[in-house]
Amino acid sequence: MAIYETILERDVVILGGGATGSFAAIALKDLGKSVVVVEKRDQLGGHTNTYADSATGKAVNFGVQIYHNTSVVRRFHQRLGITVAPLPRPTIKPLYVDFSKPVIVDNYTVSMVGPDYTDQLRKYPYLEDGFHLPDDVPEDLLLPWSEYATKYNIDQSQHAIFQAPGSPGDPSKRLAVYVFNFVNSLVLSAMKGDIVRNVNGDNSELFRNAHAEIGTENVLLGSNVTSATRSPSGIKLVVSTAEGEQTIHAKQLIVAAPPQASNLEPLGLDSREQKILGQVEGCPFYTGVITSTGLPTQFSYYGVGADAYYQAIQPPSVAYIMPSPAAPGHFFYGYTSLEPLGQNEVEARVRKSIRGLQTLLVANGSDTTAEPQFRAFADNTPFHMELSAESIRGGFYKEMDTLQGYRNTWYIGALSAITSSLLWSNTEAILPRIMSAIDGE
Repeated sequence: MAIYETILERDVVILGGGATGSFAAIALKDLGKSVVVVEKRDQLGGHTNTYADSATGKAVNFGVQIYHNTSVVRRFHQRLGITVAPLPRPTIKPLYVDFSKPVIVDNYTVSMVGPDYTDQLRKYPYLEDGFHLPDDVPEDLLLPWSEYATKYNIDQSQHAIFQAPGSPGDPSKRLAVYVFNFVNSLVLSAMKGDIVRNVNGDNSELFRNAHAEIGTENVLLGSNVTSATRSPSGIKLVVSTAEGEQTIHAKQLIVAAPPQASNLEPLGLDSREQKILGQVEGCPFYTGVITSTGLPTQFSYYGVGADAYYQAIQPPSVAYIMPSPAAPGHFFYGYTSLEPLGQNEVEARVRKSIRGLQTLLVANGSDTTAEPQFRAFADNTPFHMELSAESIRGGFYKEMDTLQGYRNTWYIGALSAITSSLLWSNTEAILPRIMSAIDGE
């Protein structure tokens, strides 16, 4: 039995064991540095949520579904012994549903993204992998998407844009800068089918293997920072864990958790950090697994707004309900809201939406007597972290760059991108600077 250590000495402490934090831990380990990961959840992987069907053991992914087919994705999976392969073309028919009414929106047609959008995207190459904005941010980028699209006659591609890469918040009101960053060239390639996943269908295996590789003694699950000292001589964190209080001494701190001031309060933010990080906002987004839905399994159900701008989804709403390809009878869902909700409230709203769908689809074989059973739940808030137009105009992203290395603290994660492939490549790009800081150069 391992002896419990109350004081850990490491080169780096990583706050947050999601996709980015896990990647950084493996990369630093491979570079010969000692690490410890502090993660508030009971597993690594962040939004990579997987439920195991108790009857068959089959994996139901209800968070991250696929990965872009890039070199960093293939290398990271290979490093952890995971074989990836292209995802088969979907054979399930999509149905577009306004869950608030409820009604099937028959005239919602998703075509491929066309030049009306791609010609505009090419104007902003500095948004492809982050927010490398010029000093004078183009005012067009700070328009709500509906205004930008109207100004530049973006019509053909609207439905496709609203369906990728997800639907947190009201997509028609999202600033254009975020639309171009989220629906970038990599996402457009993925929409054409250039995507991969674990061949066994269990996306969480990647992070279980990462946990084993990092070492159980170096992964503190179900843990939270309670206090911190960050000085020129290094980092000291006091962490509450299931085994008791743990003190960590490290040379550098990497924040892979959401970089919001409210989330990082235990780090003892100074006025400069408070001013910058206090501007970060994010959308509530929830996912889960359901059985006994009574819904026809030949459809995937996507939330839209029947009477809205280009029929964009209007939160709060179910974003999607989809049958699991691996475990018959299991569905996974996403729910988007403008305000935080508890699990019971989310599930009550999803249940109501399913009841409405059952009634709508009787002719397609739905079972109106089925009582939905909720099997798993995940709160992925904050999702799609964004800033106001005023904050961007005021230079937030340049100010954020000045925090890199400040007080021996580095920021990686979903502030610059939302896809794992970009998060991992961006982390690789900043690692040389972190290594220099560790080595005192």
